[in-house]
Parts: sequence; structure tokens; C-alpha cells
Amino acid sequence: MSDELSDRQMAIRLRLGGESPASICNTLKRSRRWLQNWWQRYLELGAEGLYDLSRANHQVTNRTPPHIERAVVSVRRRLAARATPQTRYSQVGAAQIRGELEALGYTPLPCFRTIERIVSRAGLSCPPLRLAPRVSKTEYPESQAQDTNQVHQVDGVGPRYLKGDSTRYYFLVCKDTFDQSVYIEFVDNRKMDTVLAFLVAAWKVLGLPEKVQFDNGREFSSFGNSARYLSRVIRLCLRLGVEPIFIPEGKPQHNGSVENFNGWFQPLLLHKPFSRPGDVRRELRRLMQTVNEGHIQPRLGHQTAAQYRRGKQLRKLPADFSVEDGKIPIAEGKVTFIRLVSAKGHIHILEQPFKIGKRLKFQYVKATLSTRRKSLKIYHKGRLVKEFPYELTVT
Repeated sequence: MSDELSDRQMAIRLRLGGESPASICNTLKRSRRWLQNWWQRYLELGAEGLYDLSRANHQVTNRTPPHIERAVVSVRRRLAARATPQTRYSQVGAAQIRGELEALGYTPLPCFRTIERIVSRAGLSCPPLRLAPRVSKTEYPESQAQDTNQVHQVDGVGPRYLKGDSTRYYFLVCKDTFDQSVYIEFVDNRKMDTVLAFLVAAWKVLGLPEKVQFDNGREFSSFGNSARYLSRVIRLCLRLGVEPIFIPEGKPQHNGSVENFNGWFQPLLLHKPFSRPGDVRRELRRLMQTVNEGHIQPRLGHQTAAQYRRGKQLRKLPADFSVEDGKIPIAEGKVTFIRLVSAKGHIHILEQPFKIGKRLKFQYVKATLSTRRKSLKIYHKGRLVKEFPYELTVT
């Protein structure tokens, strides 16, 4: 058995190392069928699948069969090890494990709670994630998404540095808050032209959202120019029929979906140093493919985002669309700013203060600018509390 097991392990090592099946069979003096059998076993069960499995019937009423338990543990270990490009960005939870078991034809399929208990007994559970308390929906006017492309969140992350390179690099991330699809680019600046090109590329892939949410970074808002001036990013959104939303200043948690994703992918992607931006971009393509096509989402009926989106008619930008150089004219539409009223009863919109009233101090309000009506309406808990005339700077 020891020689047989050694041959199996050697075959898998050679296969993972890129050796051709013919070369492996010739080296080990084994048949193609033998190699195919143990390669398939490895894909199903990981390294533990190379051992002989007992053929005895261990089925017990109301108990998960031992071979299913072994499969659960092996799949979890293989996913959690992130040892191959295919598993580097995989999920490791019960939904992902069950999905893999189903794809491999295992029966009976254990429920999620059973998988969690098996993983826990094997000592493979992750520490519980402690999240910050959520802001009450009655206090914060959050944009809720009920389907694909209703709300996107966009964020810039950086600077990040490559090995032996002093250039400042940044990740630009666009994420659908409902189906969790992502589009990411690795860029060497945060200029507005770069952001415009990124948004166009993202919306060619993901499709146009109804709303897109930003923080108050200058690359998105450029508020420092002058009061009542709309940045090119805002103008692009309006031109495409997308409502831009700006979260409160200094409150990144209100872009929580994309912020959580940023915290998840960066340690996995940057676990080893990169020396060339092209290498990072190639790795990003692998990450996006895994997230979009491999992550199983319970809220999507345990489908991946790509599977869920196949049944949707998405409004995407045409492949030849580009942003023309120079100014973008202001189109009709709405721009929303969510702000926390100060102790003196004020908020600031585009570098300009507006008096709301001390009765709403320390409360969140939603300020909606209508470019058609040239007005700024202030809402608190869905109720209109103030309205101001608002002439825009066109230049």
C-alpha cells in the first residue's frame, strides 16, 4: 500500500506541476485510466482522497454517512488552504462546500447546519466575525437594492506599492450591492480622467446601475473647485441616467458593501509581493472571475452572480462607448448627498453651507439636487423639510 500511495501522491504532484498525463503514466508505469481515476478522486476529496476508502456500509439512520463527512472536511481543507489559483479566492463556507458536493454528485446532500457542525467538529471553523452595530434604517437614508444593478458602490483604495517600485498604485472597485458582482482595476493615479475611464469599463461589463454610491474623494466629487459645480464624474452619471449618491463625509462604513469587499480581497491578493503591475492585473482578472462565477450567494437562490445575471436583461454600455475629451454637458437628473446635520443645524453641499435647523442636529438628512428644477430638497425620514433654489455653475 505504501508504494501504491506514494505513486498516487507523485502522480498528483506531477499533474499539479504541469506534467502531461502521457509523461506521468510513462514515468510511473501506470495506465491512463489509473491516473484519471486518482486525479478525479483528488479533485473531489483533496489529498485525503488518495487513501483507500472503506467499502463497508456505515449508514446510520439520521446520521450523515462517513464518506460525506470526509468529503466535507476535505473540501473545506482544500478551499481554506488556497493553494491553487482555482481556490485562491474561493469562499469556504457551508454554501460553497455544499455546492461543490452537489456538483460532484454526492448524495445525500447535507444541509448547511450539518456542514457547519462537521466543520466545527474537525476544528476547522473560522473565528466568529464581529461586525459593527448597524445604523437603524429609520436614522440613515440607505439605498436598498432588491435586484441586480439597482445600486453600485464605487471606491478607491491606496496607495499601494510594488516591490522595487516607488510609484503609487490604486485599486478602483465597483460592486453591485445585491448580487455581489465586482469589477476592479489597478491604476497608477487617482485622476478624474482615470476614474471616468474605469466607470465606463465597469458599466460595459456589469451594466448600468440605477444608482451609484461614492465617498467624497476628490477623484469622484472634486468639491474643492467651487460651489455649485458638478464634477465630470457626476456629469457622466447624469448623462447615462444614473443617480450619483454621496455618503456622509468621513463615514466610509456607509459604503459598507464595497468596504467589506476591499478588506477581504486585499490580504489574499497581496499575500506575496508583486514587482510588475501587469502581474497584479492578471491576478485581478482571476480574482474577479472567481468572485463573479464561483462564489455562491444564498440570497440568489444559491447561485453565483454570473448564473443569476444570465436571466436578466442588463442595460450595458456599448463596446465602442467612450468619454469625449473636455467638458461633459449637464443632463437632467438627480444628485443625492447624505449629510449629518451639525450642532448648529447646518449641512454642506458642494462647499456651500445650508441651514437646516437645530431641531435636526446630529440627524441624517438626504439632500437631493434636481438639475431640471434647479432646486435642492432636504428630506428627513422620507419627509420634505426644506427646499432651496439651486443654480448650477455650467462651466
